[in-house]
Formats: sequence, structure tokens, C-alpha cells
Amino acid sequence: MGKKKTKEPEAPPKDEFDALELVSKKPHTVVLMLDSPEENIQQLACEALYKFSQKCDENRQLLMTLGALDPLLRLIGSEDKVVKRNAAMCLGTLSHNVTIHRELRKMSSVSSLVSLLGPEEDVLCHEFASLALANMSADFSSKIEIFEQGGLEPLIKLLSSPDCDVQKNSVESICHLVQDYHSRSAIRELNGIPSLLSMLSSEYAIIQQLALESLTQITLEAENRSALRELEGLEKLVDFVGNKEFDDLHVHALQVLTNCLQDVESMQVIQTSGALQKFLAFVAESQIPEVQQHAAKAIALAAKNVENRKILHEQECEKTLIALLPTDNPGIQTSLAMALAVMSENLSSRDTIGKLEGIQPIINLLNSESPDVREAGTLALANLTTSNPPNCSDVVEKGGIEPLIAMLTDPKSLIQSNAAVCLTNLASDESWRSEVQQRGVVPALVQALQSNAAVVQSKVAVTVAAFVGDADSRNELRAEGGLPRLVELLQSNNDEVRRSASWAILQCANDLPTATEICQLGGLDVLREISLSTTRQSGFASVAMECLLDSNLPAKYATTGSLSPSNIIQDGFYDVGPMKVGAKFLTLEELSKEPLNEHRPILLINSKEQQREVSSPILVVKEPEKPSPDKPGSKGSKSNLKSKSRLMREREEQKAKEEEAAPPEPQEPQEAPSTWTPPTDPAFFEYIEEIKSTIQPLLSSHEQIVALARFVSDKMGGPVERDALSSFSYELPISQIKVELDSNIIPIGRIHTGIFYHRALLFKALADRIAVSCSLIRGEYNRAWNEVMLCEDSKAGGPILPPKTYIVDLMYEPGRLMLSGSPDSITYQRL
Repeated sequence: MGKKKTKEPEAPPKDEFDALELVSKKPHTVVLMLDSPEENIQQLACEALYKFSQKCDENRQLLMTLGALDPLLRLIGSEDKVVKRNAAMCLGTLSHNVTIHRELRKMSSVSSLVSLLGPEEDVLCHEFASLALANMSADFSSKIEIFEQGGLEPLIKLLSSPDCDVQKNSVESICHLVQDYHSRSAIRELNGIPSLLSMLSSEYAIIQQLALESLTQITLEAENRSALRELEGLEKLVDFVGNKEFDDLHVHALQVLTNCLQDVESMQVIQTSGALQKFLAFVAESQIPEVQQHAAKAIALAAKNVENRKILHEQECEKTLIALLPTDNPGIQTSLAMALAVMSENLSSRDTIGKLEGIQPIINLLNSESPDVREAGTLALANLTTSNPPNCSDVVEKGGIEPLIAMLTDPKSLIQSNAAVCLTNLASDESWRSEVQQRGVVPALVQALQSNAAVVQSKVAVTVAAFVGDADSRNELRAEGGLPRLVELLQSNNDEVRRSASWAILQCANDLPTATEICQLGGLDVLREISLSTTRQSGFASVAMECLLDSNLPAKYATTGSLSPSNIIQDGFYDVGPMKVGAKFLTLEELSKEPLNEHRPILLINSKEQQREVSSPILVVKEPEKPSPDKPGSKGSKSNLKSKSRLMREREEQKAKEEEAAPPEPQEPQEAPSTWTPPTDPAFFEYIEEIKSTIQPLLSSHEQIVALARFVSDKMGGPVERDALSSFSYELPISQIKVELDSNIIPIGRIHTGIFYHRALLFKALADRIAVSCSLIRGEYNRAWNEVMLCEDSKAGGPILPPKTYIVDLMYEPGRLMLSGSPDSITYQRL
């Protein structure tokens, strides 16, 4: 056989390129390689770009500039698993850059990334796709798109992945997504809560933290809290908080508990299981400030519910809170005081806190430099002293008055209002009120009234009302300039402020000089406007106006046209006639300065014999000069100091010391400034003396009324025939008196020819001096009359009740009593 010939190797096809190993150190070259049709080149290029992007953020920014994002997004959809994985790794790393992950959203990359989360993909695809979604979900717009593209469900499934990086990225993505309420609701339906709870046992702290942060957001919804209770999540959280191994995560767990404990059902669950007792014990033993602070916040939020407060009280929660109060940490102090404040809304808790000596440490908080601490402390004291005399007594005895008064001028409005409420509570007892007044509360209240905050204006006005129940305090309020501000607050657009200011005016109006100044400041006009308004009127304003008028009878008669039997006319009363709507009511001194005019005269009631005192009820009464408190032998100096605030005492003492230290200077004799006094009325004084000796001794009210009516008629020109009334001349004599006195003011005793309104006023003024009960009512066209209440006598001799109203005839048949509503009385009242 012949020798076989060796087969020669076949030559490569002419259209194939020989194998070539590429080496490139330029990133833009590698980016171009991503567009290669060869899968091997794509794999190498993605891997190289992944390593390059890991080095620094500048590299990632450069790759975006070179246009790497678009080809990488195409490659994560490649059928080659290695290409897909490498491209996903590169995109996940690139997404750390904020600009890049925002650009990825614009390129509609979410659906492609979500597709990489499927169970058929390998772990690296899961890891880097979830990483990209975690970075992108930090933006709100991306949250929405990930949710809409169905990304939440696969992320929840990946929580059970054996790879810790996949777990971390997935739970971080969920933590971002549940910040939107759509995802919070969906995660319960997708059964994600059990997976998050299971992650609390992870060996990695970052995964536990992200799970707790996710649960914090999820439990903002009541249905999610209910689902967590059913999974015994509350007990797991309490156990987690009690584990000292997780000290650095306790704050996050407490935030979840804070959300859950606002439900009564949650509180009942942890109470029944014993977890609440463990929780309170943990709070008491913890040495971590942040933990104590958040635990107190959890208790405060839970205690806002009435039923929760009862449960916490049964577990002696107050004892735990008070034990933690002696700390220097402002955050803890604020949270603890706020928790005590909320707990104090429970009556039993108020008593318990007082018995546990909790008042003193709360008072100490008022000296804190932190405004939050002071706010929480004042709120706690305000709640603790509400309807609780023992706690009020503790505040007084433990030195709480001065810091509370200081809080009235705090820059923070809520601190001012809380302090005002507490001081109002202290005013419920006379001895405490007196002590607070002596510490200078009135000047501080006047300063607090200047606040622009409605809550301060309202609360402080109520406090003013509580502390002006005596003449000394009202004098001090006037001296400190508090009345103008109260009148100004009556015009507030805030309903609560107007009501509170009206209440303060009501209390001030019981004092004659104070009521006088209120009228001078226009308070009566403002109250009248409020009473006529359809939107601003209130019962408080109506009562305040009524009280103010009762203290200023001239204004009342001019405004309302009537005086009741309880309105006793005193010296200084004057009748200016009916006031027109919108007209300003003038004082007697102001009226005295007007030039003589042709209008009806101002009728004055004044029985004073001497002109040493100012009797007008609407003139400011000038107080007698008080001796210097430091001068030896000055009578009453100690009592004068006691009736003033500490601030006023210090001013007077300092002034006295300066006067003693200063060398005496020669002084020229000066004339004392003259004070206007109303004209005297000797005739009226004689009328009073006469009726006291002749009419007052009469045995029955009927006899006294008849006799007084005839007396008044005799002094005013006697009876007048009905037909002769039009010819009864009274205007000329009165005009002559005005000219003689050169004044529009005429004492009532100077008038000897008077008609209805002259006689009715004189009858009322005299009747009040001898305790004959009657009213004074003004009609139209110079008519006025008096009404009296009398009982008819029965045949058996006893009175017939109830008494009936009669009108006293002072003009036609003096002494005749006409039954109110009868034809005779109607004729008497009308022209």
C-alpha cells in the first residue's frame, strides 16, 4: 500500500477577522465598546466600567457624560446572563450619584430594573437592581413610578433572600416607598409586615434599623397598627426595646411603639400581656438619654386618649416619669414634663403627682434656659393646678409664684398663656390670690396684655379678671395702664379674646373709679357697638356693659333710659338726657367746660355741703397723698406697702432713699392745682333732711310713696291741670337759672318749676335716700315716670301676692298710683 498523505489544516475563511486582544485605558473607548455586537466584548466592557465606577463619584459622573447610561439600560435586557449581570452591576453602582439616578428615572429605567427582581434572575442581578431602586426611591417622583410599575411586591419577596446585601437594598427601598401613603396601604395587602418584623432578628444593625424605620412609617395608619397587633408585633417590639444588645436601635423601636400606643387596643394588648410593665421598667432603668426622651414622648402621645390615661395611671406611670425628672438634659425634661402635663388631664393622676412630690421638680423647670422646657413645665403646672387645691397649695408653698409671674413676660407666647392659666387657678383661694398680688402679678399681667398673640391676650385677660376683685388691685391696674389695653382688646376680631376682655371689664366695673376710666376710654361705646352687632355680640359683652352701666348710673340712664330699684342714685349723678346712637358720653367735668347753650340743662344730684371732695361717679377720684414709707412716724406706711406690688414698693423705697440722700433745696411756695368740683345743692340737702324726719317714719311703703310724691310735686310747682299742661311755664325759670349759674349744669334743688322728667328724677333720688324701692324710666317728649311694686291688702288684713307694678303720678294728682298697663298709666306715659 502506498504511503498516506497528511491532511493539511484548512485555511480560515477569508471573511473572518483573526482573534484580537484589545487593551484600552480610556473610558470613552470602553463606553463605545458597549455598542459592540459581540457578547464577549459587551461582558468585558460592562465589567471594566463597573470597576471604574466603583472608584469615585467623579468617575460615575464622567461615564454619564460619555453616554454610558443608554447602552447599559439596553444591555440589562440582554439574553446573555453575564452581560445582563455585569450591566446591572454597573448601573447599580452608577446610581449612587444623585444626578445619575434622577437621569435614570427620566430614561424610564424603572420597569427594566423591576424586571431584574424576578426569581429567575441571579443574586447579583437582585443585589444591584435593588440597589439602583433604593437610590432612586429617595426621590418622591421615583417613589410613585416604582410603585406604579409594581416594584413593591418583588421587593417584599426579596426581604427573605439569603443574601444580606439584597435584604439591605430591598428594605431600604421599602423604607423610602412607604413614605407615600399608597405604599403604606399596599404593603399590608402584600403581606409585607410579617417580613419586616422578621428582620428585627437580623444580625446586621443596618437591616434592623431600616426595618424599624419602615415600620415607623407603616404604623402611621390605623389598619397597619391593627395588623401589627394581630402578629404580636407589640410584644416583639417591647422585647426588642428591653434587649440591651440593641441599645443603639431602641430609639427607632420606641418610635414605632409611639405610633402604636395611641390606640386603646394597643395599650390594652401590652397591658394584658405584661409588656407595658416591662416597658415602664425599661424606661426607668435606661441610661440612654435619647431612649428616655422618646419613651416619654410615647407615653405623652398615648396619654392623649382618655382610656390610655387610665391604663397608664393603673400602672403607676407617673412614678416613673417623676423619677426621671432630675436630669440636666433639656430634651428629656421637655418630654417628661409634656407627658406629665398630658397625664394631668386625668383627675386621679393630678392627685398622684402631687402626692409623689412631683410639683417641686416641675417648678424647677421654669428656671431652664430652654424655651421648650419652660413651655412644657408651665403646661404641666397649669394642668396640675386645675380644680386641685392641694396642688395649688404646693405651688405656692414651694416657691412657684415668682417664676410663674416671670413667665408672663417670656418671649414665647405658649409659655405666657400657660403661666396665666396656672395663676388663674391660684386665684381661686383668697390667701393664695393675696400672696400672688403682693409678688407683683398685676404689672406683669399688664405687660403680658401687650402681646400680639391671641392665645396670650385671651388667657391673660381672664387672669386679670381673677386678680382685680379688690379695690387695691384695680387701683394698681389703673396705675399700670392696663385699662386702655383691655378696651382695645374689646375690639379684637377674635371671639375668644373679646369674651375674655369683656369678662375682665366686668370684674373691673365693680369699682367706681375704674368704671369711670373705662367709660372715658370709650369702653362703654365699644360694648354698645358689640351688643348691636349681629356677628360680634355675646353674653359676656352684654353682662359687662350692664355691670359697667350699673357702676356708672349717669351713663346707664342716658344710654338705656331706665334705672332699676337696685340702681341707687348717689351724689354726683347727673341726667344729660337721652343719648343719640354713636354719641360719646361726656363726664360731668367735660360738660362743665362747655359754653352756655340753649339745650336742655344737665340735672345734677349733689347733697354735699362742702366742695372738698369730687363726688361725680364718672370723674377720676383723686386719692389722698400717702406719707413716704421711710419717714419715721408716718401712719399707715406699712399697710400702704402691703397693698402694693413688690415692684411698686421697690420704686417707692428707691425714691425715698434718693430724696433722703439729696441735699435740701430751697422751694418757693406754690399754689396747689385746683380740682374741679360739682356745684353744691343746699336745697336738695334740706329735702333729704326733711323727708327723713317726716316721710321715712311712716309705717307702710304705700304711705311713704304717696307722701313723697306730694312732697316732690310741692317742690316742683304743685299739681298741674291736664288741660293747663301746655301753658305750664318751666323753661323760662330754668333758663334764668342757667344764666345765673353761667353753666349748663343745674342742681336739682334749684328747680322750683318742673315737669315729668324733673319730678321723676327728684322722686327717685329722694326715695333712694329713705330706702323706698322704685325705678326711673324715661319716655319720649320729656316724659319720665317712676314705677313701684306694691301688694294689695286683702280683707283679712294680709297682703295679696304677688305684688303689682304701679306708676306714681307726680303731675296731675300727686300721690295717685296707677296700675301699670291701665289706660290712666298709658295716658300718663305718653303725650
